[in-house]
Amino acid sequence: MFRAGALYFSIVIALFIAVITSSLLLLAGHYRNTYLKELRFTRLLNNLDSGQAFALAPNSSLDTIQKVDLYGDGIDSLVILKREWGIYEQVQLQAFIQKDTLTRAMLIGTETDSVVLYLSDEDRPLSLGGKTKVFGNVLIPKSGIKKAYVDGKAYRHERLVNDGEIKYSARLLPKLDPLLVERLKSIFKEKYNYAALTDTTVHQSFLKPTLYFDVSDKKRLEKASFSGNIIIRSDSALTISKSCKLNGIQIYAPTIIVESGFEGNCQLFAIDSLIIKEKVHLSYPSVAAVLKTANSGAFPNIVLGKRVRFEGIIFTHEQKRSALQTMVSLDSAVNVKGEVYSTGMLKLAEAVVIDGKATCNRFMMQTKQVLYENFLIDLTLNRNARSKYYLSSPVFNTKLPNQVLKWLN
Repeated sequence: MFRAGALYFSIVIALFIAVITSSLLLLAGHYRNTYLKELRFTRLLNNLDSGQAFALAPNSSLDTIQKVDLYGDGIDSLVILKREWGIYEQVQLQAFIQKDTLTRAMLIGTETDSVVLYLSDEDRPLSLGGKTKVFGNVLIPKSGIKKAYVDGKAYRHERLVNDGEIKYSARLLPKLDPLLVERLKSIFKEKYNYAALTDTTVHQSFLKPTLYFDVSDKKRLEKASFSGNIIIRSDSALTISKSCKLNGIQIYAPTIIVESGFEGNCQLFAIDSLIIKEKVHLSYPSVAAVLKTANSGAFPNIVLGKRVRFEGIIFTHEQKRSALQTMVSLDSAVNVKGEVYSTGMLKLAEAVVIDGKATCNRFMMQTKQVLYENFLIDLTLNRNARSKYYLSSPVFNTKLPNQVLKWLN
């Protein structure tokens, strides 16, 4: 009995030892695989960072898929696609080691200068009146800047320009990037593979091909939700209802009207007029642009209604200066956090605030009684109030360094 029991006990002990040994071997194998997986994941992240640095470098190729063997060993491979997305650049990265793959998509912008105001030299001075405040560097005509007494009110401050220098501007405005502008204009006339819009809720990842929709049969977008890698075009005037939810998309139409109360983020391009009605909020990095073409009306313009909040870039473009120049018009209490660029006139009302930069050939100041030229009355231009994380666009042709503006999904 004793010997039989000892044998049974030995077998049980051996079984336990075998189970424990097997578990330890399995655990060691698991940890080894996990460790190797973490090593590959870290290496893939480093490879994506390398691809990101490559894409941010100046003069990297657009619209070309680049395949890179990072270390020449055939193991670490990277695919880079860089293309325009409206007035910005969009980059897709794919890093892979064997069957492990990581992807990343981003929107790229450019760093900005310290200028708050650029007024081209038409031999007319710039006059400041009332409670106007200017913070940042200014470039103005050689005829100078002065205090003004307007509508029974004197200029209230001692200094004309705060926290900046006064320099002289050129006769012509700094030119926009001609190639980028022409590519934007081409979308109005080129025939892509546009599909009819049948669904009012569409999201498209930036890691997938762009979706093109034609809404020429619709005069109005209503109760629609579009986000991501989507371009919408219309051959006729298009109204965007406040019931729409738009995030990151592009819209092209001859005339675009954004209804009062709308909130969203998008890039809007027109060739005749772009009207953003009162109390609209367009968040960063939104774009509102009018590009004058041969098919434009006589007076292309952008209008922002009362109490609009706009975060991003507003600009007009015409190839050759005409008698009726393009105009950007900001009504009372408009707040722009970004940049306003008009190849013609910039019309302002009282209590307008531009936290960023204003560039134009001529200012038009509308008071209750009179329309003044090159007067700034009871408004604020403040370069310092713009976020330090704000990035501009290659459309301004500044040749400043690129940075990641926004991560995309």
